[in-house]
Amino acid sequence: MRNELRYVKTVNTVGGRFFVFSRRHVIEWGECDALGIIFYPNYFRWMDATFHAFTRSEDFDQLSLKADFDIEGTPLVDVACSFKSPGRYYEEMRIDLVVRGIGRSSVELAYRFAIGDRLTAEGREKRAFVAIRNGKLSGEQIPAAIRAKLEKYNV
Repeated sequence: MRNELRYVKTVNTVGGRFFVFSRRHVIEWGECDALGIIFYPNYFRWMDATFHAFTRSEDFDQLSLKADFDIEGTPLVDVACSFKSPGRYYEEMRIDLVVRGIGRSSVELAYRFAIGDRLTAEGREKRAFVAIRNGKLSGEQIPAAIRAKLEKYNV
């Protein structure tokens, strides 16, 4: 089993039609603690990696935000994770991402981590779209083209 990412967009019709961004990850030895279960900071790293894989799948990233819209990036303003059951070395985990809300200059994301049908964790992030104005970071309106891409995943 190799640790490769597979991006899958699936349509969910519960409560309306929206997309779920999914990727798969095989848990590596170095991602586990002394008990042989996932070391908790990795969930935060995987949320960040999943967000960036998601934006690349929608044809934008941190570099294109700067080049196309003069937006410096999408830093975290809030993050949390709730742990449900342990994941272990060499298990294949699915990470799902959906958009929970879109504000003027921020987006709220929800993550679900599962091994088979077993939920291992749920996480959330709030990211701001920011620019540097007068030497300070400032919330920047999400460009319409980016907002349209995010809307497809909004539940």
